[in-house]
Order: sequence, then C-alpha cells, then structure tokens
Amino acid sequence: MSLRNMSKIIPVFFFVLMVFLMFPATMGGVAQGLSIKMFTILSPNSSIFPKNLTLSEKHQKLTEISKARALDLIMTTNSSETLVPNAISSPVKHAYSDFYYIEMYVGTPPQKTNLALDTGSTLTWVQCEGCKSCFELSMPNFSIRRSTTSRPMPDDHPLCVPPNLGPGTKGQNCVYGLFYYDRSSTYGPFGFDTFTFLSEQGQLAIPNVAFGWGLFNKVNFNDYFHGHDNPIGGILGLGRGHPTGILQQLNQITLRRFSYCLPPQFEAQSLLHFGEDAQIGGPSVGSTPILGGPDDYYFTKLDAISLNGQRLQIDPSLFMAGGKGMAVDSGSPYSHIVAEAFKVLKQAVVDYFHNMYGWQPMTQKSKTGFDLCYQNIPTVFTSPSVTLHFEGADFVLHKPTLFQAFEHHNEFCMTILSMDQSDGLNILGAAQQVNYRFLFDVAALRLSFSPENC
Repeated sequence: MSLRNMSKIIPVFFFVLMVFLMFPATMGGVAQGLSIKMFTILSPNSSIFPKNLTLSEKHQKLTEISKARALDLIMTTNSSETLVPNAISSPVKHAYSDFYYIEMYVGTPPQKTNLALDTGSTLTWVQCEGCKSCFELSMPNFSIRRSTTSRPMPDDHPLCVPPNLGPGTKGQNCVYGLFYYDRSSTYGPFGFDTFTFLSEQGQLAIPNVAFGWGLFNKVNFNDYFHGHDNPIGGILGLGRGHPTGILQQLNQITLRRFSYCLPPQFEAQSLLHFGEDAQIGGPSVGSTPILGGPDDYYFTKLDAISLNGQRLQIDPSLFMAGGKGMAVDSGSPYSHIVAEAFKVLKQAVVDYFHNMYGWQPMTQKSKTGFDLCYQNIPTVFTSPSVTLHFEGADFVLHKPTLFQAFEHHNEFCMTILSMDQSDGLNILGAAQQVNYRFLFDVAALRLSFSPENC
C-alpha cells in the first residue's frame, strides 16, 4: 500500500450530524426507528472546521484531544464522588467530547441548536439565554422565555434522582450539576421541552424531553472553533447510566440501541441509527458483552492482542486496568493502550519493520504527538496485522487505520497511543473503528461489530 495515497484515507471522527429520519415501523403511532445523517466537519464542504489546517495539523490536534479525553475518562471512572440528594453542588465529574454533534431544534416555536453527541455521558443540556456564566456561541442561546412548551421539572419528579440531579437549594424544582475534570462545569434548572429533528423527508417533534437548562456554564468547546465561531450549544448524552439519558427517555423510539459505521474519508457521509433502524448482519458479525455496572461508558473485556497471528506476551490483567476493561469510545479520536501493554505491542511492531525492511524508529519526539514514528515516508510497505481478542469475538484492525503518513513532517506513525498513567484505561478510539459497523444494544448489554465498507 502506498503511504502517500494513505493520506486520502483518513479516519473520520468529527461529524456534523444532520437529522435524516426514516421510520420503517411504528408501535402505537410511535416511530421505532430514527436515523441521523452524519457529515464530517473536516469535509471540504464543511463551513465549520478551519480550512487552513494541514493534514499533520489536523492529526496533531486530534492526538492532543485523544490524550485529554483519555485522561478525563481515567479521572471519571476512578472517581468515588457521588451526588447526594439536596446537595446539587456535590461534584460528579464526567468527561465530555464534542467530536460529533447534531443539528436540531428545541422549543415551540423551534429554535436551532447544535448539540455534541457523546457516548461517554448521559445527561443532555443546552446553554440558555440569560446564562450567568456562558461560553461563546455562533448562534443565539436557547430562550426558555420564547418557548411556549418549556416547563421546569418539579423536585419530586421520578427523573429527578442522583447522580447529577436533585432538588434546588430552595427545594421547589429540580436542578442539575455536572463537573468535568478539566475544571469545566455546567449547572442550572432541569426541565422539559420539545425536541425537533428535521430532514428533507419531514420532521419528528418529540414533546416533553427532559434536559438541563444551562445557566452557569464553564465549558470550552472553542479548542476547535476559536471563540465566537463555536457552533456547539450543549451536549446530547448517549450514555446508559441515568434515566434522563436519551436512550432511556425515548426508549419507544430508540429501543435502547444504536449503531453507526464510521467512514474513512473526510468527504464521506454515514448514518447514526436508533431502534429498529439499528441493525447488523452478515457472516462476520462478532459480539461481546457490554460490562455491567452504573458507568455511562461502554466497556468490554479484552483478553489479548495478536500481531500477524501471534499472541503477544501481555499480562491479561493489564487489559482490565482500572477494573473496567476496554472502553469503546467514539469521543476519542485514537486508541489508547496502557503503557506496559503498549511497550510490548510497540516492540513487536518495531521488530516486524526491522526484520522486513531494516527500519529503525525515531528516537527524538515526533512532531505529530504519536508514540511510534519513523522518519521518511516509504512509497510501499506491508503493514502488520493487529487483532484485538475480545471475549467471544476477534476485532481485526484494518491496516489503513494503523499507520498514517505525514508528508509535512516527513514521518509516518502508528496511530495507537500509549496510556502512560499508572491507573490508565484501554480505549478503542474512532480511528480504529473505521469501516466497521458497531451495534450498541444497551437493553441486551451486547456490543456487536462487523466489517463494512462505510
């Protein structure tokens, strides 16, 4: 494979999600399927992501974001802090990601907003007009006052439960509080309003969706969008840890399942499916349990890693670092492996390339931020095959997702990162999910995947 041609085969992790609804089945008049069209904001057609970034700069940004995201996940899953009733200020800390976002409308009449789609958190919230602490936004904040269908959630509502939610200090209505490990935070009232998803084929207006009215927000969505250009007004949580999560609230539509297939090219499109629309099939489907527990994240049990069919000598306990397993996280651009296991994989790759081509890895720090890089870009090479052995299923990493050429720096690098923290986690990031269909069946606690030309 030519590495120079590989520069056109870039993993997609940053998506604008435009809503495209398809309803193949209904039950009692309620749609059982929902499909959302996904566009990458790295696409040449996107008006959002900066146009002047080189390929290397894009990957460097995404590498930095991967490392920050991984650290957040460690801090979040290792936290013992909980939100107790009548004490909304007690911090429950989460990691958020703004890699994907949906364009949608809230309220009556509908007001446009973009919400980051996050599989690593459950709570949905929107920055509101009148916020006391606000982040910059390229569109108007959601106005509760202008919506005729907005109403607060009373503090005795069955959804107003820990963690994250509880009675306000005066006890009259429900409030929420989220505290992130990068010192970001958001809190305010919790209420209901209509969420409207639009497409060329029609629209779906869902009344009485519960979400946070963000009035005190110290959240930075501007790392990508530079201040007033930020288009993201909040977060839509796809996690599984709280009854206010969209999967749970809209369970008649979502059936608590969703699927996606990430395409490899910037200009490509894909769909995020819910409910009956979320299907997977074919002879190569693998399935592994989603590990139980109250976590928002989707953890799986990784047993081993192979290179070219040979299992590497890695202590299996390293794959359960933090007691959690491997997180399948669309919010992390690149995969992470804990340092001790990464050293074994890295050495196996180094030995492979040395034996095949006599190459030696770079000893100086790479300008791309990756942990294993080679100076000079070969015109042709054969990549080793890497397989992740999950409980009950093998996941073969597609070779184009393992290495990336960076012509600007005259380097090519393995796009898996080392997790250096002693209490680190293993993460299957979006880059290595490319050209696989994933089905998250939360109701059955099963994660299925199958190779697909996305």
